[in-house]
Amino acid sequence: MWRDFAYVAKCARTSSSKIAVQGWRWRRLMEFGAWVYRCRAVLPVAWAFSITGITAGFLIMVVVASANAYTCDLLLRQAFATGCMDFETLGLAVGGRAWRLTTEISIVVLLLGTITGSIAQVGEAGAIGLTSIWPNTPGALINGSGRLLMVLATAVVIWPLCLVSRLRQLEYAGMVGTVIVLWLVGVTVVEASINDLPAVRDGEFAAVGLSSIGLVSQAVSVFGFAFYIQPVIMPLLEEMPAGQLGVKLTSYSTRVVVLVNSFVIYGLTGFFGAAMYGTSTESNILVNQWLGGGVAQGILNLSMTFYLAMALPMLEFPTRHTIDGWIPERWATNKRLRHLVVMTTIVVFCLVIAVAWPASSGYILVVTGATGVCMVSYIIPVVNHLLLYYSRSKIQKLRKMENERDPESKQFQLIVYRKERKPGTIWYIVEVLREIFLPVLVLAVGIFCSVASLTTL
Repeated sequence: MWRDFAYVAKCARTSSSKIAVQGWRWRRLMEFGAWVYRCRAVLPVAWAFSITGITAGFLIMVVVASANAYTCDLLLRQAFATGCMDFETLGLAVGGRAWRLTTEISIVVLLLGTITGSIAQVGEAGAIGLTSIWPNTPGALINGSGRLLMVLATAVVIWPLCLVSRLRQLEYAGMVGTVIVLWLVGVTVVEASINDLPAVRDGEFAAVGLSSIGLVSQAVSVFGFAFYIQPVIMPLLEEMPAGQLGVKLTSYSTRVVVLVNSFVIYGLTGFFGAAMYGTSTESNILVNQWLGGGVAQGILNLSMTFYLAMALPMLEFPTRHTIDGWIPERWATNKRLRHLVVMTTIVVFCLVIAVAWPASSGYILVVTGATGVCMVSYIIPVVNHLLLYYSRSKIQKLRKMENERDPESKQFQLIVYRKERKPGTIWYIVEVLREIFLPVLVLAVGIFCSVASLTTL
């Protein structure tokens, strides 16, 4: 991280003042934008803690957060080496058309599942918020875990925000969402502390609370869902400064978001939420009672409902970015109309599923974490890495063939992905551990936990 920071500082000194200021603005955008994208997963983490215990909960958090930060760095390294600044083009360059389609389907499945689960959370939190403030709220408004609220939030907040054409236009919405999330964290920490951590005191939330591998795997899936950020960093990379500066800025911001901001938010909310309610912790923490219920909880829940709705355009953008590639240009020459049609289709599709299966956000997110997250966060980055490391990717083979056909022209620059190794046995072992063993370990653990989670639901 500090090497990246030094590099950015060097770029700021050697570039014009305008470019330097823009560079810092881009970094701030990444931090705010990615944080609001990530922390909309704050609601199920307390439940994940409650089924694993204190020690295992934090250990799983460390492992999953580190694995996601690591695979983000792998993706950025791959993007810089190949010059492919989005997931789809990178998949084509590394594995050809079949691998690109696999990548695209994985991203769409992941993001559609996340949007659906988030809309369901909007209904759950909103329904409880309204009944807390107005106990006589009409049943039509809150029945079915807030079905009508899902529709209203989608029409009034989610759909209009999804009309923006670039992610950086959501920067200020991200700052508002940050304040709301910090309020939830403060309420959770203060109330659990005032009540002397009842679940910890009674032994219900134990230091080691593991009961089955299935529950642990489900917790891993929830944390995997909470920490994944890979789909959004690739579209954002296209809006960053070109070259190594943009990659370094993105890498630095990703580490800050995943390993600092999100980790602290999830750790505090997860531990103190589970310490308050123990085994009674709901998969949506806002379903539990906070602030004594009543008007105070109603305001908190409605604020979080608004925040969840504001965060959804950060999910819709990369979904639309991928689906756009499936539509031939000749079918939609009007970009604004294309944007409107694709965006509306995505939002309405997810809304219909959420309305059809209300009160199921926890299961939706577990399944999403065990399928889409596994593919996008672990399998795809690691497979890409190994193909590029062993020079087996499509683009490396193609450029090598072109240069061998006409060696004098050297028209196509060979892609060098392997980092230069210092001489000596120790450095060879370090390279093997870093470039082969660690990626394969991340891949194996991700697949195992996903399979275990799906087979024990």
